[in-house]
Amino acid sequence: MKIGNLTLNGVAALAPMAGATDRPFRELCCSFGAAYCVTEMVSTRALQYNYKKTQELITLGEKEHPVAIQMFGDDPLIFASAAKRAAAAGPDVIDILSLIHISEPTRL
Repeated sequence: MKIGNLTLNGVAALAPMAGATDRPFRELCCSFGAAYCVTEMVSTRALQYNYKKTQELITLGEKEHPVAIQMFGDDPLIFASAAKRAAAAGPDVIDILSLIHISEPTRL
């Protein structure tokens, strides 16, 4: 399977689970053959305000790659700032869950 330029070697992936997919658990799953891991979903606002718990959630280990950081938010400017912080943590993928409301769809 491919995600952009990233090729995943294997069939099992660790889905994001609140309260469960911390770094030690992700590393454990990788050691048992997970081809891809995802962090718990993190708030873009929490990343912007540099909350300690959120920083712990996106701290990545060398043994858990390929790994994605999953983020959610509703403000485009905060999303941009948070994405830079998330990218600095060194993930292979940033998984974006946008809660941005669009009143009128744009037709192409």
